[in-house]
Amino acid sequence: MTPMRFFVLTWVAFSLLGCESASDVITTRRAAVEKTFSSIQALGPKVMGLEPLTETKLAPRPVPLLLESAGGTPSNALFVYAADLAKPGQAQPVNLRTLDALPLLHCGALLERGVYANDTVSRPMPSIVESHLSACARARYALVIVEREFTKPALQLETRRFASGKYRADVYVFDLGTGEKLGGFQVAAKNEDSVMLIDGDDDHVRRLIRNLESTVYDALRDAAREAVPGALPPPGKH
Repeated sequence: MTPMRFFVLTWVAFSLLGCESASDVITTRRAAVEKTFSSIQALGPKVMGLEPLTETKLAPRPVPLLLESAGGTPSNALFVYAADLAKPGQAQPVNLRTLDALPLLHCGALLERGVYANDTVSRPMPSIVESHLSACARARYALVIVEREFTKPALQLETRRFASGKYRADVYVFDLGTGEKLGGFQVAAKNEDSVMLIDGDDDHVRRLIRNLESTVYDALRDAAREAVPGALPPPGKH
């Protein structure tokens, strides 16, 4: 065996020994993520029966709330739907579900099945698994989305006109360390005034609902930015 070949084989062997697999990361992070899930689950009785919000009001927070990492400071907050509180990390039926609630679902799917949420094809990468699970493990705040109104968009295909869908929700902010409700803010959205319908599409109403999902996503993030300055970067900046 040549010295070069010996060096390469030795380097590969040491590299493989030093690499964690996705399952190793899941094992390492499981207890911390399950602790976060337990804290979120405990919010269920507190959220049930809450009166609808009439104003945006948030108590001072012990540490800044960050929904996305910023300036080297890691995120410490997660969106979660009230319908999911009983089984955090598992998606229960809701009328509209935005992408902002996906991080928690990734954590649930990774712990339960070793896959990403809504993706059983992609092979989980250890670095991405670590990113998802560490975000759930360090969560200090939960922003609980409680739907208050949903109207499905209605289409008149003959005239190519539609009645806009409507969505309204309250978002309650909780400190997961203490279980204290810190306040909340409101979210409201409707379809864009103009939505392109494609000939041959066999489900125009679904296209309208996807458009409403998009506007709800934007409205949720805009409302969070206004209620909790610094929680999210300005639109278009990441």
